[in-house]
Amino acid sequence: MDKVTRMNKVFHLFLILFFATACSENVQVPLSTKKTTNYARFLTIRDEKNGVYIDIKHPDRKNKEYKFFIKKDSNGKVPNDYIEIKRNNPSFIVFSTTHIAMLGQLNQLKTIKGTCASNLIYTKEIRKKIEDKAIIDFGNESNPSLEKIISIKPTAIIYSGFSAEFSKNKELQKLGIITIPNFDWKESHPLGKAEWILFFGYLTGTEDAAKKHLEIVQEEYNRLKKSVQGLSKRAVVLSGSKMGDFWYAPAGESYMAQLFKDAGANYIYKNTKGTGSLAYSQEKILVDAKKADFWINPGSPSYELVKLSNPKASFLVPFREKKVFCYTKDSNKYWELSAIHPEWVLSDLITIFHPSTSKKSNLYFYHTLD
Repeated sequence: MDKVTRMNKVFHLFLILFFATACSENVQVPLSTKKTTNYARFLTIRDEKNGVYIDIKHPDRKNKEYKFFIKKDSNGKVPNDYIEIKRNNPSFIVFSTTHIAMLGQLNQLKTIKGTCASNLIYTKEIRKKIEDKAIIDFGNESNPSLEKIISIKPTAIIYSGFSAEFSKNKELQKLGIITIPNFDWKESHPLGKAEWILFFGYLTGTEDAAKKHLEIVQEEYNRLKKSVQGLSKRAVVLSGSKMGDFWYAPAGESYMAQLFKDAGANYIYKNTKGTGSLAYSQEKILVDAKKADFWINPGSPSYELVKLSNPKASFLVPFREKKVFCYTKDSNKYWELSAIHPEWVLSDLITIFHPSTSKKSNLYFYHTLD
């Protein structure tokens, strides 16, 4: 390399360093990335020296992101494009029961000041507080009362993100109330759903407890997964139910399909694309499920109700052999707790599919149909 070339390279390097330094007055996101999430697709948390960066991606809107920042130094600056979250005396309105479970696991139920759809809540303490008017029930998430929200003055409203934005978002922004979407329900990996507890951990200053819980969950989940990897016989599994003219089954890249795979089962639609639901005719299901050993999640707690809604269900082998399982005897428990305890769901499925290999006889969520 000649002297001129070397001088050009040094000059270019100097320019890069100069512009990086010149821009430092505008607070930038650090180049280091101390990620605390590994499986979640829509949540990234980076715990840096100057603060905590929480990035939430919208699952259905490309390039749509929500950025939040928690200072570690009260004199620190909030990075560009980030909204500051203050966690001194935090209080929340939460619009999903999975939020309740995650805060409960962290011993932070006291931070909940409002929720919705109280008939779907499993946690007794929250139901009692709603009954005693200590927590406001907003009814429907899609149209909450602005006056009630203002009366609570929460640190943040955490909603499920079914729509593009929270319905009262603009009014609340003017009042200094933060709205944060939570997409745990869109995660396709069970451990990705569970990682959203880190989000609540950082919001409440209990991130160490969240990390400890996650460590226990991941270790047990992977232990259970490994315990069935070497099995030669794999149960053939059908899942879903008929609603209207179609049978809706989990797609091959979905949360349930991942659980079936990790439970050592052969899900009949494992090779399909997508993370949502497949819509098939009843006739196709009857053909494809000829060799099914088990039917999971028919959506009803009894054989009588299944047959009432779908008379042709009696043609399915699992129905005739009474090998149909669902969580519908206590749906609230399943929907509230399964996100933070995917190892319990996996344990149930392994016990169902491989009873001879499981050391458990009781199930956390699932039951045979009545």
